[in-house]
Amino acid sequence: ITRIEGHLKIEATVDGGEVKDAKCVGTLFRGFEIFMKDRDPRDAVHITQRICGVCPTSHGTTAALNLDSAFGVADKIPNNGRILRNLIQGANYIASHIVHFYHLAALDYVDVTEVADYDGTDPELLKVKDFIARALAAGDMSMLAPFYPRYEGDYRLPKKVAQAAVAHYVEGLNMRRLAHEMSAIYSGRLPHSVAVVAGGVTSHPSIDSIS
Repeated sequence: ITRIEGHLKIEATVDGGEVKDAKCVGTLFRGFEIFMKDRDPRDAVHITQRICGVCPTSHGTTAALNLDSAFGVADKIPNNGRILRNLIQGANYIASHIVHFYHLAALDYVDVTEVADYDGTDPELLKVKDFIARALAAGDMSMLAPFYPRYEGDYRLPKKVAQAAVAHYVEGLNMRRLAHEMSAIYSGRLPHSVAVVAGGVTSHPSIDSIS
């Protein structure tokens, strides 16, 4: 399984075509549990977000919820604080799912070279077609990054489906950018937002930010 965040090992025992046993093992130790010790607990919201650059908000929000409970204020979060936390988290949820499905996992199932002979009018697919043509003309496949190096396997998807998936890949880049912008408006920045804290958030909704 490639293009995941972090290091992961899958071990499967197959006998006669039947899976008899399977394990999923995280192989990368980073020590968050250790270097969080003896810190001001309020630091947890910011430190835990460094676990991931794609879904940092989930870790920061989880830390804030735990601090709410520890400080006895879980039932005292202002409505605006609750709503803004949800908007910040929701926007990152959208961005994270888009990048996982389209920009990380899908490339192992979609043959991007199916766009090389695209004959339609979709402007994004025409850009990808030109991108592929430049690499082929130069004889330098490394110019195809991020689509190369790639898994050379049995992609199975029909050409039209593969082409549509590539178009979605490109569209997903813009949709993810918009989701990042939405989160950053209320959280100060993304990744690694700064507005979520124990007790709520440090930002407030203005007419401009809502617009």
